Amino acid sequence: MISCIIPARMSSSRFPGKPLHKILGKELILHVCEIAAVCNNIDQVVVTTEDEEIRDLVTHHGFECVMTGKFSTCTHRVSETVLKLTDKPDYVVNLQGDEPCVEPYMIEEMIDIAVKNKLDMVQAIYDITRQDMEDDDCVKAIINNGTVTHLTRTPEMYTNNLKGIAGLYVYNYETIANFPEYDLRLVEAWQGLDTFGFIGRIPVVPYKLPYRTHAVDRLSDITNVERHLQAF
Repeated sequence: MISCIIPARMSSSRFPGKPLHKILGKELILHVCEIAAVCNNIDQVVVTTEDEEIRDLVTHHGFECVMTGKFSTCTHRVSETVLKLTDKPDYVVNLQGDEPCVEPYMIEEMIDIAVKNKLDMVQAIYDITRQDMEDDDCVKAIINNGTVTHLTRTPEMYTNNLKGIAGLYVYNYETIANFPEYDLRLVEAWQGLDTFGFIGRIPVVPYKLPYRTHAVDRLSDITNVERHLQAF
């Protein structure tokens, strides 16, 4: 069984209320839910949130929702939600609620890679440009010997093994369920870089996307996202 957990909250520091912001006439969180819903190898789509407004919207549109307490990271929210599911999944997709430009086939391929190779975790990455190097919203990963070994927002140099990371992950059940028990000091020190909690604990295997799937980090991102969605 494969479950897709979509974390979302209203209190984003860079863009408060963004899950309910309308893009091309539809709320952001619904765009993301619909991406997961059409994936052939996903059995269950669940939104996880601390906000009743998000719960009311997604359940009204037929999506399952799990309420949680407040957390400092979205990965904590996903981990708690996995433990609350009625049926224990074999693998869990963490699709961030601000990633409306992810394509269903990307998720399907990541799941296939994880399942066929019995991987603990797969992380979506993409090639970065010189412009991305200067964008603090673009989290960069260092890939070495086929795994993610480090994260940064402000890299010291531009190298071929420096990639951007997208808000799309696949874990086996134990890897995400046990997240709160890992050494999370780097996660706490570098807010938003949750993959630090897995690095050194399990191999974080990269999956390369064909392009940067622009997330909605700020209101100013809406124009790029709408242009992408209209093109597809």
